[in-house]
Amino acid sequence: MHAEHTGTERSTLALARKGAVIVAAASLAWFVGVQGLAAIAAKSTSPALLQLFDPGAHPAVGYQLARIYLTARQPDKAVEMARPATLANPMEVRVVRTLGLALEASDKKTASTRVMRAAETLSWRDTPTSMWVLHDAALQRNLPRILGQLDALARRQTEFKLVQSLFYAGLDDAVSRQALAEKLANNPPWRSSFFADTRVNLQPQSYDRMEALLDLLDRSKMPPSSAERMTFIARMTETGQGAKARTYWIRTFHIAPAAHSQVLYDPAFRAVATRSKTAQVSPFEWSVGDDAPQFVSFRQDNYGYLLDVNPATDVSVPLIRQTLMLTPGTHTIDANIVQGSVQQAPAEWQLACSPSGTALIRRFATPGNALSGVTVTVPETGCDVQILSLVSSDRTDAQPLTIRSISIR
Repeated sequence: MHAEHTGTERSTLALARKGAVIVAAASLAWFVGVQGLAAIAAKSTSPALLQLFDPGAHPAVGYQLARIYLTARQPDKAVEMARPATLANPMEVRVVRTLGLALEASDKKTASTRVMRAAETLSWRDTPTSMWVLHDAALQRNLPRILGQLDALARRQTEFKLVQSLFYAGLDDAVSRQALAEKLANNPPWRSSFFADTRVNLQPQSYDRMEALLDLLDRSKMPPSSAERMTFIARMTETGQGAKARTYWIRTFHIAPAAHSQVLYDPAFRAVATRSKTAQVSPFEWSVGDDAPQFVSFRQDNYGYLLDVNPATDVSVPLIRQTLMLTPGTHTIDANIVQGSVQQAPAEWQLACSPSGTALIRRFATPGNALSGVTVTVPETGCDVQILSLVSSDRTDAQPLTIRSISIR
């Protein structure tokens, strides 16, 4: 049985407890204060302030100071700061990567490679590490590793120009092309941006290899969409590769053999009249102009489809158009007009070279008839691809008109 403490003893114990609490609180306050100051210092660019803290106890400070030394081309000092910081926080990729780059700058290649490959395993979100890995993988010719880092960069939407240029380089050989196709077949978030870039930056010398890539995708679980195919077709067409574009279009969209030989595809408007307004349209099919739906419409009678054309409020509004590949020489455009007068027609045919946009001079079988019996001469050079457009006319007395079909001979 314990003896009860006297009043003096109780006072002494209470004082001791208070003292212990005060000491503990003071120690904790000091620790928190130091940590807070270190956190503030870690955001500083002042070496004098950063050097007040032990990089081994405060790895964020060590990282910042090492980064400053590395930028100042003092790699040995950078290593001195980064090494204890790395040992204190070996799971922080930025710290590990900084040590690796500092070792590399100090010509310690073996140690640097070992550290940087450790950084590679820590995170795919660190861009400087990814850039180092790309170089290292290229030296080893390790294609899966290269594509893995390109995928990581593309997912983060960083270093876009470099990534896209390397994707284009991947078209050059069959092995790389197959690997790129497999990546695309997984439908990564950067797939749409990859194809969007080809619309403006894919070069003609890469068209055959791009077609081969699309053929590989055709056999995958995620084949090219109509929009992706159209992107490629439009790019080829606009850069003067109309024949190649039309051949690919016929093959990949399974155009009926009977349509191959037609100078003008869909001359009776069957396809365009039944097509959804949101459907993807090839340059070699009729497309309705953005501002044209209020002026043109399609309907069906007992003999087929008809194109109704109404007067437009502005001159030269493209109503319908498509890309042609007429041979050099003279050609005549004829239209089967079933309602309305050509003398008051609200629209007329125009033919221009692509991609220059140079309009071809028209000659008319009858004065004022710019819809039927319109003759143009395609030059020998510089006009392999043409754009045929039905555009609104400037006639003040224009009246509605209906066309059943057109032909070019």
